[in-house]
Amino acid sequence: MKPFFFIFLVFFFATGVCAQTDGLQKVISVDFRNITMYDALRQIEARAGFYFSYDNQFIRNQKKISFTAADKPVKEILNQILDNEYQYIVQNNKVIIRKKEQAAVEVRGRFVDNSDQTPVAYVSVYVPELQIGTMSDQEGFFSLKVPRSDQLLITASRISYEDTVFSADNNSDRELNIALTPHITEAPEIRLNTVQRHWLARRLIGSRQKLSSINLKNYFYQRKFQLGVLPGIATKNVLKGQQENNFSFNVLGGYAAQVDAVEIGGLFNIVQKHVHSVQIGGLANIVGGGVNGVQVGGMYNYVGDSMQGVQIGGLVNTAQQHTGGVQVAGWYNGTSAFNGLQIAGLMNRVRDSSTGLQLAGLVNVAGTVSEGVQLSGLVNRASKIKGLQLGLVNLADTLRGVAIGPVNYHRNGKHALSVSWQENNQLNVAYRSGSYTLYNVVQGGVTFAPGGEHYYSFGYGLGSEWVLKKKIKMAAELVNLFYTSADRIDLNYTNLSFQPLLLYQLRPKLQLFAGPRLQYPMPGKEDAASVQDALNRNMLAINPGSKDVLYLGWTVGINIF
Repeated sequence: MKPFFFIFLVFFFATGVCAQTDGLQKVISVDFRNITMYDALRQIEARAGFYFSYDNQFIRNQKKISFTAADKPVKEILNQILDNEYQYIVQNNKVIIRKKEQAAVEVRGRFVDNSDQTPVAYVSVYVPELQIGTMSDQEGFFSLKVPRSDQLLITASRISYEDTVFSADNNSDRELNIALTPHITEAPEIRLNTVQRHWLARRLIGSRQKLSSINLKNYFYQRKFQLGVLPGIATKNVLKGQQENNFSFNVLGGYAAQVDAVEIGGLFNIVQKHVHSVQIGGLANIVGGGVNGVQVGGMYNYVGDSMQGVQIGGLVNTAQQHTGGVQVAGWYNGTSAFNGLQIAGLMNRVRDSSTGLQLAGLVNVAGTVSEGVQLSGLVNRASKIKGLQLGLVNLADTLRGVAIGPVNYHRNGKHALSVSWQENNQLNVAYRSGSYTLYNVVQGGVTFAPGGEHYYSFGYGLGSEWVLKKKIKMAAELVNLFYTSADRIDLNYTNLSFQPLLLYQLRPKLQLFAGPRLQYPMPGKEDAASVQDALNRNMLAINPGSKDVLYLGWTVGINIF
């Protein structure tokens, strides 16, 4: 029984293998007339009854072909349209097409200086067409495995030396001695790009990867997809930094020349040139050129050129040139010029011009805000602003708009120390600051009541001022004052005063003002009413007997600049 079962298994598997092999021997006829390689393979699938699996990075799907065959095996047709460069693996009704493995040779040698025969270290050795390469060691020695070919050319590049091209020696036992010619120029300057100068990137890339990018500053190649672990451990080793990818996935971190679609890194992504579309890094993204799309970093995003789109960083976002779109950071956003929305938990900073909204928990700083809003929990600062500042402290050299906050200072705006006297024997000292459209009034004073009793007041108000004639201006102010006395801190008496003022410019830094005052006592404690007679003395009650009595008085004073 056992011998019979064994023979059955051998027969079964042998039949399966023959069936799989016979799939490629199936005879078909084709007539391809200027169609793409993709369409040609689809027609073969339909006639042969199976489907192909292959890497379109090696087979050019859009290549146009013309080919006719009558009653030929599938394998023969494939060999002819694919130039006999591939091998085929049959699995049931699937045929896997793979590039034939070429015989390889290990090219070994040493680089020396042509002038004095001293070793040349850290030379980039590569085959541009195959995107494979390595780097010589400190003694100038190198070893590179390449396909065996009589026509394969290898390039050697090193900063301060001329590029040298040599052919691969098929005799792997012989070591080459390659002389490099120095540049004639005196002391050539080594220019690092933005990424290589960056404080974090230069620590993450590694010296060999950095030297390779310097040597190969004019060499880049394109790939649709790459998978990496860390710079120097990825799919193309020292050439990795020269790779322009459509899709890039880095387990921990990656270093590439450019990304044109999507890049995702477990910890960090470093790109020499530009990023288009999406870049996501678990901790940090560092881009030497510009970003057009979305950049998300768990902690830190850096763009050496312009940022267009959305930049989100857990802690910090920076763009060295213009930013258009949205910046959102837990701590800090920084850029040269800005157009859009900046949101930061602590601080937003724009070195030059800004248009849009700056929203920060503590501080907003900008050069020129052409049209926009600065909104912060503490300080807003701008050189020139056309728009709105809203914060505890608002500062600007030139303001064309409105600033709202307890402390506003604008060099071209209103800032004056005022001393005034009211009809009820109240002496006031106030500081007016802000824009002429809307300025702050911070006021304190003392009221000399009958019987020698004194009442002290302090409060805050808003005002607006405009020009009537050359030396004559008009202002309107609304001030809320709180009153107390030396022996009654809990007096709890407040009033709200509206005062239209006429101002006359007596001297360049001296202004006289006067005007009526409409005062409304705010509801308070019942015993506070006992002091109203003293505080409303010499004022005219407009609606006596009413619950909400209005009092009319006057004020006169001077503004000192």
